[in-house]
Amino acid sequence: MNSKCVRTGLFQTNCYVVEDNSASEPFVAVIDPGDDLDLIEAALDTAPSHIILTHTHFDHVGALMALHTKYPSAKIALGEHENMNPEQVFQEARYVLGSSFFMAGLKESDFDLPKPDLLLKEGDSIGPFTVLFTPGHSTGSICLYSEQHHVLYSGDTLFAHSYGRTDINGSQSQIIQSVRRLLALDPTTVVYPGHEGITSIEAERSFFKNYLF
Repeated sequence: MNSKCVRTGLFQTNCYVVEDNSASEPFVAVIDPGDDLDLIEAALDTAPSHIILTHTHFDHVGALMALHTKYPSAKIALGEHENMNPEQVFQEARYVLGSSFFMAGLKESDFDLPKPDLLLKEGDSIGPFTVLFTPGHSTGSICLYSEQHHVLYSGDTLFAHSYGRTDINGSQSQIIQSVRRLLALDPTTVVYPGHEGITSIEAERSFFKNYLF
């Protein structure tokens, strides 16, 4: 498995380009296209087969429509319980950005979202990944886990020594349960989060042991 990270947009969201050629059908996924289509394209060696969203907060979907337009055959996938309502994504952006939202000149049409092709549920397989339903940061957040490759793409559920905010249609109690679940994975698992640097389950288990256990 080959993975590249592209940091995009105002919030430096980690967009990942993941290639896995171990199966009969090559799998090329763009995970969380937050913004900056040109940077994402530069990381692609071939057209993506999938565009996967760990959740639909505005800083993770900013380049989704442009990427879909450029690569219409790529299947869009997200959690079955996740919001895909452009108006709600728009309102979430207004809430987070405050006055900066209006200074940026953003409008509701900037948050148009294409219809998903795949609604993923707990335990589904997509490419080399198993889908983990990890609500809390949002109602339908998912993580992508490969036991074979010892990797976890955690979206905004788990960061290095932190976890995602819960004030945007989230739940503090749910995210704590989701983080506890992730910390039970193989400790050698490398964690690729939605923001900042990579970490590992072992490192986060050690950090959170005095907080969540």
